[in-house]
Amino acid sequence: MKIDKFDNTKNLFFVSGMFAGGWIWQETHPNIPNAAHCFVMDDPLCKLGASVDELSIKIIEELEKINHPVTLVGNSLGSFICLNIASQVPDKVDKVIISGSAGFGEVILPIKISNHNYYTVAQQFVELITFDKKRRTEQVTQKLAESFKHYARNIVRLMRESNQLRAENLLPKIQCPIYAIWGRDDIITPLAETLEVINHFNIQLTIINQCGHSPMFEKPHEFAALVNYCLD
Repeated sequence: MKIDKFDNTKNLFFVSGMFAGGWIWQETHPNIPNAAHCFVMDDPLCKLGASVDELSIKIIEELEKINHPVTLVGNSLGSFICLNIASQVPDKVDKVIISGSAGFGEVILPIKISNHNYYTVAQQFVELITFDKKRRTEQVTQKLAESFKHYARNIVRLMRESNQLRAENLLPKIQCPIYAIWGRDDIITPLAETLEVINHFNIQLTIINQCGHSPMFEKPHEFAALVNYCLD
């Protein structure tokens, strides 16, 4: 697993979603002054494994190399994996910040995955994750297309598992603070689907307007300010 380390007193470990890699954090992590060290997973989850347990184990192995507890910051399926890790190795996790997490309701992905139509699938997915059309660039489409082209089998398995995940089974086991940052216009993990669980477990929720499934990509400065607030 390739981990990029950025020296910014607090350790942040960023976990991307199923298809995107470390590039979704590149405008966020430099703008978090309360962070000392930022560890960014460069690879998308679909490259690293085909189940939540497999991916969690691999990330825990990386956390064991870091001397101090980290704040896990996740997006999409990566958020659920952050929660899973916090439930398993509480001594390694200081806080968890989730966004667009699986496990809080139905994951809506009306796309048929195939490595034969990977570019078309990538185009469809870019439209699903972004509210701001200016963020739907050819560069982003190409990055996602690479994931669909090379890791379609893992993606299918992870998508199947995503709709079976239940955050309420993990949350009672987690000892550290949990914060949620959600795009109001997220149509993959809709805000309305999440509220029952978030409210039941008294998770502090902040909503970013005119934003879709990945606010660290669409609204990086606003997302960074919120992460910084959570660290303070």
